[in-house]
Amino acid sequence: MNGRYLFQGNVISLIASLVILYGLVLLEENGISYALSTPFLLIMAVVWVMAIPSFVSYSKSQLERPWLMTYLALAAILITLVGLILAFQHNFLGIEVILLGYTLEPFAGISIYLTANKVSKLFSSLFFWGAVIFTFGLPLYLFSLGIVSILGDIVKMAGIVMLLVKYVETSQRTKSF
Repeated sequence: MNGRYLFQGNVISLIASLVILYGLVLLEENGISYALSTPFLLIMAVVWVMAIPSFVSYSKSQLERPWLMTYLALAAILITLVGLILAFQHNFLGIEVILLGYTLEPFAGISIYLTANKVSKLFSSLFFWGAVIFTFGLPLYLFSLGIVSILGDIVKMAGIVMLLVKYVETSQRTKSF
């Protein structure tokens, strides 16, 4: 495990999660039709762009079972790009394709989870299970239950923040990083 790159990937993931949270709240307030609005699509585009440095950082961090990150995250990035292109053409199929891409996130995240377990099982679990709840809560927006996805994103962020604090504490003790 390369802690520096894992830390970097988690910082990018935290920032992306904050941007996602903003979008999720707007979607909850404005309804599912807001998903095709220009402001929401721009938020999604920012998140997509952030996925690239996050993917690179995690790939360099020598994760457990790196093939999960390599293949599934790359597939998710490509699928969501197709979805964004369709959504920017005001085709709701684009939102569905983005959702399909996002379903790969927790599976790709298994490699992060297994690696971050070495830092903290609790915080790694919050990060991972928060991502699962966030992702599988997304379709609930169709039933005005977007709060499930919002709460999942918040749990995910709490896990990331606690992992980052743990990394800093550990690096100060060992003078590594």
